[in-house]
Amino acid sequence: MAMMPGATHRLLANQSRQGLMKSYQGVCLHTMVGSLAGTDSMFQKDGTVGTESHFGVGEHGEIYQWVDTKYTADANYLGSGHVISIETADYGGSFGRWNTAGDNVPYWNAKQIAAIVKIIVWACKTHDIPIQQMKTVRERGIGYHAMGVPGNELPNSLKGTRYQWSKYAGKVCPGKKRISQIPGIVKLAQTGNTTTPEPKPAEPKGILGMSKYVYTKAHKAIQKLSYNKWKTVSVGKGATSILTFDGSAYLAETSVTVTGLKPGETLQLRYIIASYKKGTKTKTVGYYDKQEFLGTTGGTYIKTSQLGKRAKAKGDRSERLRIQVWTNSKTAKITSVTNRTLKG
Repeated sequence: MAMMPGATHRLLANQSRQGLMKSYQGVCLHTMVGSLAGTDSMFQKDGTVGTESHFGVGEHGEIYQWVDTKYTADANYLGSGHVISIETADYGGSFGRWNTAGDNVPYWNAKQIAAIVKIIVWACKTHDIPIQQMKTVRERGIGYHAMGVPGNELPNSLKGTRYQWSKYAGKVCPGKKRISQIPGIVKLAQTGNTTTPEPKPAEPKGILGMSKYVYTKAHKAIQKLSYNKWKTVSVGKGATSILTFDGSAYLAETSVTVTGLKPGETLQLRYIIASYKKGTKTKTVGYYDKQEFLGTTGGTYIKTSQLGKRAKAKGDRSERLRIQVWTNSKTAKITSVTNRTLKG
């Protein structure tokens, strides 16, 4: 058996019918669109006949284990035999009631983050999983549901494989706000630190200790893209830099609306580090990992983020964070760009 010490064991009936895990690729984070009590009631009623998860985390950091991790849980569809799943509460109580039809899932609170970290540390130690963030659905480590969703982050070439984590196209689970918290959660798990300050739900500040918040209005300007070439994106009138590195930790989130990106075509985004001095040629001195997105019918809405920390540049040059785009489409155009940054 593989049962987590300290978790409340709420084992579902007939677990052996699920079959044994085939491998342990990683841990996948989900959101319930509900409460821990409501999800537990549903799982207990259906047992392992319906869809279930290995773990659940409540609003106050409660940890339920529904399925022994030697058996599969069905939350990750075709990848269920390779992934340990964690469902997390998000509705009612301190979360309030929100429009569940959209990508409006609230942030995980501090107690939930501590509980998630505990599960990750235990699961990774028990099943020899590296504590690192998955950059693609094929890597090992800590990931999130939307990575394996068709029409979201799953490449068309991986449909029907163990990397397809949902039968429903377009799912955004666990939501953009929670996805932005995952890099910080992985860092906590790497150190074994399960304490984190309670965020202030009324303010968009204080995430991972950052206090300087900047939100830019949408830059609505048609930007033609270069076929099969990387191009720096304008983020404002006459502006290409998102922020200047000054030694502070930062979280940058960029939202892009694209038209003309047809189904089957792809668009990639990556953040870069640009060395800037007025009157001289700007140099690219570093790249962050790229992310790939698939075209959809009509407009395509894309969101990406980057968490990091970089020292202030020496000398008379400054270093800026910028974002670049690549596409294999000859018709794609960017119609708006919005940036949100946290620093401190």
